[in-house]
Amino acid sequence: MATSSSDGSSTAPADFQLSSELEEVSDRLNNNLLKCPLCCNNRRTFYCKQCIQNGDFVQSTSVYSERFADKQLRLLRLKATRAQLEEKLTKTFEKYKQKDKYTCDINMGKERIRLLYILVNETKQSINRGNQCLNYLKDSNSQLALRLPRHEERVEKLHKYVIGLKIKQEKQREFVEKKKQHLKKIIRTAAKQMIQYIFPLCQVESSRSLCNSEEGNTDVVTCALADASGTSYVRGRWISDSENSLESHHRIVAPTLPGSGDYSAYSLWVAANRDGVPGTNKENSMHNPAYNISAALTYTTQLVNVIAYYVNVKLPYKLSYGEFCGNEMSDQKFARKVARLNSNVLHLCFTQNTDIHVLHPMHTLQNLMHLLNTEISDFGRIGPMEIDSNIIEKLHNKLNSDLENSDDSASDEEEDAFNWEWEAVPNVSCPEMIVPHPGSIISQHSSSINVNQSVAGGLVTSIASMWRGWTTNR
Repeated sequence: MATSSSDGSSTAPADFQLSSELEEVSDRLNNNLLKCPLCCNNRRTFYCKQCIQNGDFVQSTSVYSERFADKQLRLLRLKATRAQLEEKLTKTFEKYKQKDKYTCDINMGKERIRLLYILVNETKQSINRGNQCLNYLKDSNSQLALRLPRHEERVEKLHKYVIGLKIKQEKQREFVEKKKQHLKKIIRTAAKQMIQYIFPLCQVESSRSLCNSEEGNTDVVTCALADASGTSYVRGRWISDSENSLESHHRIVAPTLPGSGDYSAYSLWVAANRDGVPGTNKENSMHNPAYNISAALTYTTQLVNVIAYYVNVKLPYKLSYGEFCGNEMSDQKFARKVARLNSNVLHLCFTQNTDIHVLHPMHTLQNLMHLLNTEISDFGRIGPMEIDSNIIEKLHNKLNSDLENSDDSASDEEEDAFNWEWEAVPNVSCPEMIVPHPGSIISQHSSSINVNQSVAGGLVTSIASMWRGWTTNR
């Protein structure tokens, strides 16, 4: 309660003192506020919990006084009505949906029927075209069937003809093989006779070995005189005819060649003759190594050319036998000629299937002996031969340096002219294909007799010259 001043004036009080009763009232009011179950705020209690559970309350701020329970009933009725409407609409839409489905199925069926009609028409057209082709093929087959017997006869004839050709080919192959064997025998016989009577070829031992083997029957002085007779003075030193006396030699006709393939004695004698150093006497000059090697190489070249003619082989180098017995040659030219001769001999050995392991590029006469030995060579064969190029290159490597060595280009051009230097024979032209008269027959016969006589005379002259040389060397 408010208090008044002491003087009893009526002025307003400046300080109000509230009693504790008011505070108790406010506390009591705050305790009466409860939390609303609807809005979750502190409100005064208007409804009880049972009314709230039953829905017997209304919204305090709404102008409508509709209870919550009535609203809930109305909501349920609306939901039920909505469900009924949805069910009714669903049934109605189901009918329309079914109708649309049937309509689509009908349209699809119509489209399918249309496509089937098109397919049927195309199939009919295809069948018609197939029938036309079938009729055409039937006509063609009928015509071919009419011609088939004739074709069968032709096929049978061709088959018999092919069989006949195969039989004929086999007979021809056998005939050619027999001819090759016969030709091989003829070539071997001719070569054997040539080696036996014209170009005797053998291996001989050195003179020193002969003296050593005959010491019991030969005087030492005789051997010494034999060695001295084969010794000459060249370039300030004495050179023996058989400098490599411990090695074997190969003889062709009368002259011999060193078995090692070292023909340097020829170059030494050529140098001695150029220096103007005469031989000791005429007999020694006739038996010097240069003449001996030159004669042996001449015979060897002629033998190689004849063998190449027999076996029908073209030699890689043109080389006539007269090149070794003509003018004296320089060291390079002589080495090149010898290398060409050795290359020709190796080529003959390759074509005649000689055993490669026994060949040596520098052993001229030894390779020829291997070529003529039918045990290690197929001498007399005709035809091509395949040989490993590596082996050929290995054998030719020792000859390449001499083959590529050249000191005179003009001399090479002259060598390529390749004069065989046989005996001169008349140049007989080829006869024309005319009807011969008796007089012309007699003249041709006489000319052929003259040619044969000239050839025979040349051969006789050659054999006589070789015989004189052989007897002189003896």
